[in-house]
Amino acid sequence: MDFGLTEDQEAIRASARRFVQERVAPGYARRERERRIEPELTQAMGELGLIGAELPEAVGGLGVGSLTAGLIIEEVSYGDHNVAYVNLLGSLQGAILAEHADAGMAQRLIPEICAGRSIVALGLTEPGGGSDASNLRLRARAEGTGYVLNGEKTSISMATQSDRMIVFARTGKPEERARGISAFLVELDAEGVSRTAFD
Repeated sequence: MDFGLTEDQEAIRASARRFVQERVAPGYARRERERRIEPELTQAMGELGLIGAELPEAVGGLGVGSLTAGLIIEEVSYGDHNVAYVNLLGSLQGAILAEHADAGMAQRLIPEICAGRSIVALGLTEPGGGSDASNLRLRARAEGTGYVLNGEKTSISMATQSDRMIVFARTGKPEERARGISAFLVELDAEGVSRTAFD
């Protein structure tokens, strides 16, 4: 069995490497000081297909394998490991939406993620519980046609630069552990949502 990269994988990796050398690496120190990734950079990555590359073409991805997506993330990490988190979030959140969201929501949001025009943060970690997804305290209560979420998340990377977040919350009883957990897409400009950046 040949474990070498294909010509397509090498070409995508080379394209990502050029982009990183020209656009990502030179701004590393400035981004580190400012603690901000400029939207123009994420959109440029999106234009090259570097975000959510393994997602289906029908929703804006390249439809390549996970190994190829990993090669892209690795190349971006060489230039700025913080920027690579945009690629990682795009893959993770895009896959969650592609598999679990209704078709209309997936068709509307995933292309925005892949294009670098939307960053969707991950709301999992909680005070006292860390990232134990089966031991969440944030509650989601059905009300009318929606849900009210009440609780706190911590250590949310990109929270202050994201426009949405997939939040994991408890909808069942604590003894149900992971079976009592649901995921919610939360617009971060919604009433009652607050975000705080810590040094």
